[in-house]
Amino acid sequence: MAINLTQVTTVYPGYATQWGLEQYLFGAQGNDLEHSRKADKIDGSGFGTRVRNSLPGLQDGSLKIKGLATMDKGTLNWQLGQWFGRKSPVNAWFALEGLNALSPITMQPSSIIDASIMAKLKDAVDFSLELDARGAFDDGIILLSPQNLLTGASGSGSVDNNTPFGGATANGATAQLHVWAYDGGTAPTVTVTIQHSPDGITYTPLISFVAQSTLGSQRIVLPSTTAVNAYLQATWTVSGAPTDVQVLVGCSRGINLNL
Repeated sequence: MAINLTQVTTVYPGYATQWGLEQYLFGAQGNDLEHSRKADKIDGSGFGTRVRNSLPGLQDGSLKIKGLATMDKGTLNWQLGQWFGRKSPVNAWFALEGLNALSPITMQPSSIIDASIMAKLKDAVDFSLELDARGAFDDGIILLSPQNLLTGASGSGSVDNNTPFGGATANGATAQLHVWAYDGGTAPTVTVTIQHSPDGITYTPLISFVAQSTLGSQRIVLPSTTAVNAYLQATWTVSGAPTDVQVLVGCSRGINLNL
């Protein structure tokens, strides 16, 4: 069943924040979310210099969550136990300005390296969680919003026009697909493709996700030399005649780290 996003409180700016892992949505209400990033320093000084020069090195990304613990099977803490210590990355994301199409999203494949429960008789039971990056953390935009359920056999999402921010790029791209729900139908399957265009008229495929018939996520990273045109959009096709499908698709353009 599709998740009802109208139940999200928006009284305070921070309450627009949403975060999720794999096929699950965990609103920030009742949770503290912290994403930290840093680049290790490398000494770039040479003989005879009077000032120590630092050069940026490897980047470090860490996503930390703290909130109320629920221990029933199928709830957050139960699911975290299934992911803890897993060899393959857990596809995580957070969106600070809500889940509208073209809103910003940060995506990070992660390993859960620390999960703890804190309980006091006078307080609620809390949990804390730390996810370290297993690959780059990528700042991008939402191309398919879970607020807009996919109905019918095919369609396309909102168009991202990167012209005000430099137009086409040539530094690769990263995208994540999260399938949250299928309603009705017989053996439903959704296939998502991200397309790009130089003029907003003629589009060609850029990223093609594997057809997905179960809840879950996918992550695709294009080589850093891949050219990405100024316009981006996500298209989808559905088979099995479900009444609707709920997905989240985010895409990030690569950054030129050599500047």
